[in-house]
Amino acid sequence: MHRIMLPSHSCSVLSVSTYLNQSNFSQIFKTPFRVMDWRCSCVMLVVIMFLPFMVSSGSIVKNLPGFDGDLPFKLETGYIGVGEGAKVQIFYYFVESQRNPFIDPILLWFVGGPGCSGLSAFFFENGPLKMDPNYSENLPKLKLNPYAWTHMLNMIYIDMPVGTGFSYSETQEGYYSNATLWVDHTYSFLQKWFIEHSKFSSNPFYIGGGSYSGLTTGPLVQKVYEGYIAKQVPLIKIKGYVIASPAVDIYQERNMKVLYAYHMTLIPKKLYESLEENCKGNYLIIDPNNTKCVSDYEAYSESYDHILVDIWANDENVRKALHVREGTKEEFLRCNKTLAYKENLFNAVEYYRNLTNANIQALVYCSDLDMAIPHLGTEYWIRSFNMNTHDKWRPWFVEGQVAGFTEIYKMKEDHYLTYVTVKGAGHVAQTFKPKEVYNMIQRWFSFSLI
Repeated sequence: MHRIMLPSHSCSVLSVSTYLNQSNFSQIFKTPFRVMDWRCSCVMLVVIMFLPFMVSSGSIVKNLPGFDGDLPFKLETGYIGVGEGAKVQIFYYFVESQRNPFIDPILLWFVGGPGCSGLSAFFFENGPLKMDPNYSENLPKLKLNPYAWTHMLNMIYIDMPVGTGFSYSETQEGYYSNATLWVDHTYSFLQKWFIEHSKFSSNPFYIGGGSYSGLTTGPLVQKVYEGYIAKQVPLIKIKGYVIASPAVDIYQERNMKVLYAYHMTLIPKKLYESLEENCKGNYLIIDPNNTKCVSDYEAYSESYDHILVDIWANDENVRKALHVREGTKEEFLRCNKTLAYKENLFNAVEYYRNLTNANIQALVYCSDLDMAIPHLGTEYWIRSFNMNTHDKWRPWFVEGQVAGFTEIYKMKEDHYLTYVTVKGAGHVAQTFKPKEVYNMIQRWFSFSLI
């Protein structure tokens, strides 16, 4: 019970007695206020500013090791507690738009994995800084990204799910996660974040991400949109989503890989025919006893990783600059592959189908040289919606050069799904073609044709 008592002759007090936790968070503003003394001539509404959810969880970062001088943009980092007892602590990076932060849209951006930190996108995709691979000192040097999306957008990067990046749990049980918890925890995160950052409550809000996060973005957008329609407090003004080379139908996309590799002449015809014969077109669940299939599949697979960010983020001075809580994370990994994460969502197509009936805009873009999630699979589920074509398949240009192809579909009223391919890019597009993707994002958010 949180209550402030004032003398009865001055004014009556309206008290808030609701304790904030995950289950009643959205009800905190709906709790009826009780007049404690009807004889007062005036009424005072006491806002309890010392509740845990009202205390700012963020800290401003003015300098970063590896970057010379003060940061020329506003960066905030912090934790927000979610889940039972708020014991799951989600770490975030918030970069204000360098144009007009109180008007420009806010984009929550996820990285794939699961288990890849938001810091990966911050440096390698669309954030304000880049890492210089040609460093000779103990710590990688940082430089400004000329194609940072923060030139026009407020960007939130979060380490989700728990165990990713600098996010942690105060209990061992809290580390167990899945796609359902990912969505629930992110929604709780957003509710608390917007209360703490109420000055951004009027900004248009978008959700986006690449790769694996395509599976969770659809359900999350639907959940936030339903809250918006129901006028849940705080009101999150969701306006759309942006997904890059998204995993949406794992089975379909995985099976498209081999076909794509063959059509791109990345594997010889003999290997393709052997894969088809021995694996029967199923590359998602391979029988380990089918040695011929296993051998063929391994012949075309390869992986890569970024290590610079691991070196940088494990430096003690970097952690202090980012305000990482001491003792909460023994080792930072750009992509943590040891998460206690159980796959429980393999197909999010129906969520995106539902969103075609919502009052939101959608941008889906893919790389035409992406082996991780080939564009063939993305085009398959988009076309399964049978939407009317608003703008037929055509090339799009950057500085007079063909940057890819695009097609626009009409969803509901004046809301559209824009599909774009990025020419010559791998997984994901903004890593390989930052200038082209920057132009695409700039046009889409300004409601211009790509």
